[in-house]
Amino acid sequence: MAKIKTRHQAQFHRSQIGRAQRYIRLNLNERLSLSNIAKQAGSSSYHFVRLFLAYTGETPFDFLRRIRLATALRMLQEDAHGSITEIALSVGYETASAFNKVFKKSLHLNPSDFRNLGKERQYELIYDLSKPRMHKEIAVNLIPSFDVVTRPLTHYLFLEKHGPFAEIAPPTWNELFPLLSSHIDARQIVGYLGLSGIDKSKLGEDAMIYEAGLALTGPPEPMPQGLEYKRIKSGKYACFRLTGPYSQIWTAFSQIFKILGDSHVELRPEFCIENYLNDPKITPENELLTELLVPVA
Repeated sequence: MAKIKTRHQAQFHRSQIGRAQRYIRLNLNERLSLSNIAKQAGSSSYHFVRLFLAYTGETPFDFLRRIRLATALRMLQEDAHGSITEIALSVGYETASAFNKVFKKSLHLNPSDFRNLGKERQYELIYDLSKPRMHKEIAVNLIPSFDVVTRPLTHYLFLEKHGPFAEIAPPTWNELFPLLSSHIDARQIVGYLGLSGIDKSKLGEDAMIYEAGLALTGPPEPMPQGLEYKRIKSGKYACFRLTGPYSQIWTAFSQIFKILGDSHVELRPEFCIENYLNDPKITPENELLTELLVPVA
């Protein structure tokens, strides 16, 4: 019976994702928000990015960008003299320059160059962009079983950035430490935490929030310039343990959300937490331990 329920849950999530993908395809020229996409899928928007990523290998924003670009390539191919600006606007870009920037970053050529390619090469590029994206098979040392733990109220001093989690996390940590300088007494530090979540008021990848910071014994006094402070309220979390490099955290989170998505675990709309358990300055990379915590009801 448990296997039947798990399979049903997985089918339910895939159905939600399919509805989201169809909604995106039918509304490429609109300013799509995460809230609207998730609503059309019949899902809560808070963890939808990670569930989408876990099942498809890309975020909803990656999917939107890829389908917009594939559609634009077909239009460029079908009408050799059509206005590039009109094509850009018709697939949802606000300006031709924004379209050209994405085009060049993704394909390493501009729209005019694409038109000058042979038909065979044009079809290859369109086909490649149209294929579903799947996760690369990256082995991570993640224990698939988890405990449900209750974390206490936490005093959190942090630096916040917006954008794709895996891209912005490393530079956020690099920027954090110089801002701490000598303002924080080591005796106040309880731990080092990374938080990731969603700001539903933002559009596109700006909705993805990453925070790098310290768990402290109490509110920081004085408050270091350039940083923010908040209290993370007590709550329950599904706690997984990862052994290995920090670069594997985002692959591990994708696996975690698939594990939770295939089970009957109800998620809370709160930030996920990375709790770093040992010191990377003295610990070999393959022995680093990180607790990965997902808020659950």
